[in-house]
Amino acid sequence: MENIIEKLDSYEIMTNLLPGAFFGMALRLLCGLELPVDNIGEEIIVYYFMGFIINRLGSLIIKPLLLKCNFIKEVDYNEYVKAEKINEKVRTLAEICNYYRSILTASLILLFIKIFSCFKENTGWFLENWEFCFLLGCATLFLFSYKKQMRFVCKRVGAIDEAKGEQDKRMKSPRD
Repeated sequence: MENIIEKLDSYEIMTNLLPGAFFGMALRLLCGLELPVDNIGEEIIVYYFMGFIINRLGSLIIKPLLLKCNFIKEVDYNEYVKAEKINEKVRTLAEICNYYRSILTASLILLFIKIFSCFKENTGWFLENWEFCFLLGCATLFLFSYKKQMRFVCKRVGAIDEAKGEQDKRMKSPRD
């Protein structure tokens, strides 16, 4: 188990493990829901994957909503790549932003669960079919996560190609 934790980089800890742990503990303390785990190793894995799902929900739903209502702004990706090459702190700041987004998303899910639990007598169909809903939700979530990640990879490659093209132009131009 220690080897797995040691292999997690700061981004995975900040955006997956810590929000998952926050969510799992809040489920227990605020909603009275216990996780079906037998030991600390299982608990860490469950926290990580809960955080992973929370992170994806934040990326695919919360961030676009906040952008749409002009609550946050985003820089052009090519500008981000250039800034990241100049100052490594930009990556750290982006990780912290994603951590806050994951905690926000976890808090909103907890709020939804708390509200939903107030109306549990009217949730018979959902309680009987929650496994199906969960699997369908995960499949949909990761379908769009995959699409977004592919778009991110393409933008990154495009930014590198653009930067390389600018560098090639500078190398070919006569120097004074």
